Amino acid sequence: MTLLAVDVGAGTQDILLYQEGVPIEGSTKMVLPSQTMIVGNRISRARMAERDIFLHGPIMGGGASTMAVRWHLAAGLRVFATPSAAATINNDLGQVEALGVIIQEDAPASAEIVETGDIDIPSLQRAFQLFDISLPKDIAVAVQDHGYSPGKSNRQVRFEHMVAAIRSGGSLDDFAFKEYPQEMTRMVAVRDTLIKEGFEPFIMDTGPAAIFGAALDPRMEDPSLIINFGNSHTIAAILSEERICAIFEHHTSSMKGEKVREFTEKLCRGTLEEGEVFDDGGHGSYIGSLPDGVRSILVTGPRRESFLSCEALKGAVAAAPAGDMMITGCLGLIKAWKKRDDLTG
Repeated sequence: MTLLAVDVGAGTQDILLYQEGVPIEGSTKMVLPSQTMIVGNRISRARMAERDIFLHGPIMGGGASTMAVRWHLAAGLRVFATPSAAATINNDLGQVEALGVIIQEDAPASAEIVETGDIDIPSLQRAFQLFDISLPKDIAVAVQDHGYSPGKSNRQVRFEHMVAAIRSGGSLDDFAFKEYPQEMTRMVAVRDTLIKEGFEPFIMDTGPAAIFGAALDPRMEDPSLIINFGNSHTIAAILSEERICAIFEHHTSSMKGEKVREFTEKLCRGTLEEGEVFDDGGHGSYIGSLPDGVRSILVTGPRRESFLSCEALKGAVAAAPAGDMMITGCLGLIKAWKKRDDLTG
């Protein structure tokens, strides 16, 4: 039983090769720049060379890549893109064109081609082959998919799916999609890429993957408040008896000390209103049935150090399952994949 787990973040993609019988501490793993960082750097190099670009490939996470497109246009250079690649900038292609992006299927002869996509299988294969390692047939990927539904804020769709998972029971397998909704465009794109390359895909959202992965830290005491401070998003959840029963998600850049205290205390008390986080510019909050307090606080994510000194997180543990915080999401993916595998036989 072998699985490649890839946790795609805003800054890094964290990769773990799981092999049954091999201790996690001794497993093959890599922390690499995320694909949006790589694509953004390629666009920036083209800008420095004063070359037009042609974006080609599936929709992917924005952030660095989208910012690089804006800088390219501001420099007076042209940006061409296929419809699927253009959706990375905005799902509404009319708004993409309004920015100045020219949407077409074929690459102009003068433009430098930049491939999009949240996962680059050929590059991973080459990297592993340098060490005589072959990729397994099963690949699990976590991406933060905002989803797309016309007429709704892009902060709503993904969070609605997480709320539905909690209402369904909130266990790990409730957060692992059996069928990928078409509005979850990044997940569908990753699935299609893996199938095209001949791999069996398993896709999750990065938030639940990190929460359940952090819970594997042996210092976790149930019930627990677990917070993932990512480069882009912060997600906090109360985990009780291996089920998420309450959750909120906001942008990390907005999570100052006082706001961390306010939202986490309200979450634990059950007084955080459903629209309170959304109205503050975040994704949302939801509270189901709560335990009588929490026995431990675990924090994880690449931005965790900035918050460990927060008064609201006094006594918090910097979760590092298997001794490595950077593979927290990968471990959540592996646990979900194994659970699904057990259920399907």
